[in-house]
Amino acid sequence: MTERSKKMLTELDKRAQPAFIGFLSRLDAVLGDDQYIVFEGRRTPAVQSAYFAQGRQPLEEVNRLRQEAGLWLIRSQNDNRVITWTLQSKHIEGLAMDVLPVDGRGNPTWDLAHFRMQFEHIRNCGRAIGLICGADWLSPQADWPHYEIK
Repeated sequence: MTERSKKMLTELDKRAQPAFIGFLSRLDAVLGDDQYIVFEGRRTPAVQSAYFAQGRQPLEEVNRLRQEAGLWLIRSQNDNRVITWTLQSKHIEGLAMDVLPVDGRGNPTWDLAHFRMQFEHIRNCGRAIGLICGADWLSPQADWPHYEIK
């Protein structure tokens, strides 16, 4: 398990830690810890508000919220798209994690079309532990990287 993963685990609510330790341990066994990244765990309400504004507010407002939340700024209107469906995310409570496969350079990827098999391996590991998998939600709200405890 990578140091990043361990750090993200410590930031989760104590109720979620055992399930996510099991999930990441399973991922290590199935994929290896260099084939995925825990992209995000607990979020502040400010981060969630900035994410929720994306695709709903003008770019200038989104970037103002992102800056206040300590996030990098979005460069173009093309990147200003909906990335979350709620202000009441389980991430705020520390009950959720986003886990992504990595590309050939070790960078996180959201490219479901080219990395579908890796996304499916991650989803299957989450299901095996009993996590709720965002990939199982109906489109357009399917959220492949998202995992939360029941």
